[in-house]
Amino acid sequence: MHKNFEDLISTVKVNGNGAHIFYAFENEEKYIENLIIYTAAAIGLGNHIMIIENDRIMPELQNRINVEFNEQQQEMIHTINNYDFYCYRGNFNKETILSYLDNMIAPFLEKNIPVQTWAHVEWRDQEQIFKDLGDYEKEADAMIKSTNLISVCGYDSNRVPDSLKAILMDSHDYYMTDDTIKLIDRKTRIQ
Repeated sequence: MHKNFEDLISTVKVNGNGAHIFYAFENEEKYIENLIIYTAAAIGLGNHIMIIENDRIMPELQNRINVEFNEQQQEMIHTINNYDFYCYRGNFNKETILSYLDNMIAPFLEKNIPVQTWAHVEWRDQEQIFKDLGDYEKEADAMIKSTNLISVCGYDSNRVPDSLKAILMDSHDYYMTDDTIKLIDRKTRIQ
């Protein structure tokens, strides 16, 4: 996967239109390994990385970061609790989340510092959550394109029914599993 990520990041930098990656993971160990590989690829190309992760995975992630990255590299890694990010006002609200994301990446963009994101998307049960997730991902996709951001959106595949998967496939450029990453054909998507 390391070579896949490096190639993808390099291609996106040249094309200048960002990349929005839908990662449906099944195995938490592979998920963490892919997160570390993505982080190493980003840092290896001089990019900072913002990781939005849950409390359960964060301790293992911090241990891996401390072992695998030197102090200078660790300064390029920024972590945020995903509950704070996605449920800032008590529930999943796309306007709040998009504003938070914009405020989070703005200092990097203003200083011309390349940044990538990795977000473990989780939500509480609430009415119309799949519609809200779809609306959020479509607006995030537009933001990613306008800022040339590379962003992985990790979803536990056990929580993603086919109806949500179809929405997510329509708002991302790439579909990733624990072992593969493929370009999504979005030619039929209305721009």
